[in-house]
Amino acid sequence: MEVRRGSLAACTILAFVLLVPGVSLGKNLGDGITTESNGTWTIALYVDADCNLEMYWEDPSLPYLLNIPASDGLNIVAVVDWLSEDGVERVEISGGCYETVETYPEMNFGDGDTFQWFLTEVNTYYPADHLVVIPWDHGSAWRGFCWDDSSDGDCITLQEMEDAIVGAGVYIDILAFDACSCSSIEMAYQAAQTGLVELLVASEELVAGDGFPYDLMFTPVALDPSRTPDQVAADMVDGWIQAYEPLSWAWYCTLGVVDVMEIADGLGVLTDWVAQMTDGLLDYTYNYRIALRDSYYVSCGSHYQVDMVDLGRHLMDDPELAEDIELMETTQAMMDLIEGAVKYVYNTDTTAACGGVSIYWGSHNDAWRIHYEEYCTVSFADDTGWGEFLVLYNLLTCGWMRISK
Repeated sequence: MEVRRGSLAACTILAFVLLVPGVSLGKNLGDGITTESNGTWTIALYVDADCNLEMYWEDPSLPYLLNIPASDGLNIVAVVDWLSEDGVERVEISGGCYETVETYPEMNFGDGDTFQWFLTEVNTYYPADHLVVIPWDHGSAWRGFCWDDSSDGDCITLQEMEDAIVGAGVYIDILAFDACSCSSIEMAYQAAQTGLVELLVASEELVAGDGFPYDLMFTPVALDPSRTPDQVAADMVDGWIQAYEPLSWAWYCTLGVVDVMEIADGLGVLTDWVAQMTDGLLDYTYNYRIALRDSYYVSCGSHYQVDMVDLGRHLMDDPELAEDIELMETTQAMMDLIEGAVKYVYNTDTTAACGGVSIYWGSHNDAWRIHYEEYCTVSFADDTGWGEFLVLYNLLTCGWMRISK
C-alpha cells in the first residue's frame, strides 16, 4: 500500500478482511459502518520514524492501524517525524482512512520537551475517557527511547519522560512501547513516579521490525469502547499472541502488562531486597555471579538486562544463600511484588523464564564502565540503592564473570 505523505487528505480503503479469533464482529464492517459507543478512547502514537525504522512505519504499522474498524468511541492519531523528509505531520486514522490534519516544522523527537508537546496536543484535540500512548521507535530499558537520527541521535531519557508526562498533566491509562526492552523495573518505576500512568504494556526483549499488530490489538475496543483499561491491555497481549505465536522465527517475542502503581507501592520491598543483597556482597560475591550467569538475559545484551523473577529463582536455589533467612525473605518478597504487578505476560518456549520485568545488572563489560555513572542517576537505581550495589559488586569482581572461588 502506498501512503502519500504531506497530503491534506488521503483515504485508503483496505481490500482485506480482519478476522480476530474469539471476537464476533456482529455486523458487516463495510464502508460507512461504525460501532456504537458507551465510552471513548484515544490511541496516540508518537512515531519517531526519523531513524532506520522508517520503512516499518509505512509497512506494516500504518496498514495495521488502517485495518482497525471505524468507531464512534475511538480516536486514532499519530504524530510522525520522518527521516526521508523534513517536517512533522499529525495524521488521523479511521476505518481505512488516513488524513493529514496538520503539519509542523522539523522537531527533535528524542527530546522530552517534544514528547510533552505531543501529549498536550493529544489532550487538546482528542480528549477521551481513556488514553493509550505509544512511543514508536528504538527502546533500551533504562537508557530511554526514541533516538532521533536528525538530532545527533538524541533520545528521551527516563527522567525526561517523567517530566514530560507531569508537565503535560495528562493521565495515561496505558503507556505502551512499540520499542525494544522497555518492560524494565527502571521504566516501570519511573512511569509510576508521575502518578499519571496506570499500566505499562511492553516487552522485556527485542521487538521485531513488524512491531505491534495494531489491528489485532485494538479491534476489540473499536467494537466495544466500554472496555476497561485492564481489558484493552489484555487485548493487546492477545493480539500479539495471534500475530507472533505461529511464527517460528519469533522466539524472542514476549510481551506483558505491568501495573506500575504496584511497583511504586512496593518501593520498601525493593529497597529491603537491595539492602540485603548489598549486606551479603562480601560473603556471596561468587554466589551472585552464579545466579547472574544462569538467569535469563535480554537479547539486548550490551545493556545487561536480566529478568527479575528468574534472577530471584536462581538466588533462592543456591543452598548457601538459602541459609541466609533475611536474604531469602526479601528475595521472595521481591519476586512476589513483580509477579503481582505483572498482570499478564506471554512468553515463547525460549523466553519461558521471563517474569515480565527486567533489571539492569551491568558487569564484566565496557558498557558498564562507560555508563555506570549515568545509570546511578536513574530514579530506581538511586532510590533503592541498586546503583551503589552494582558499583560495589563490580569493584569486588573487577568486572569479570569467570567462575572461580
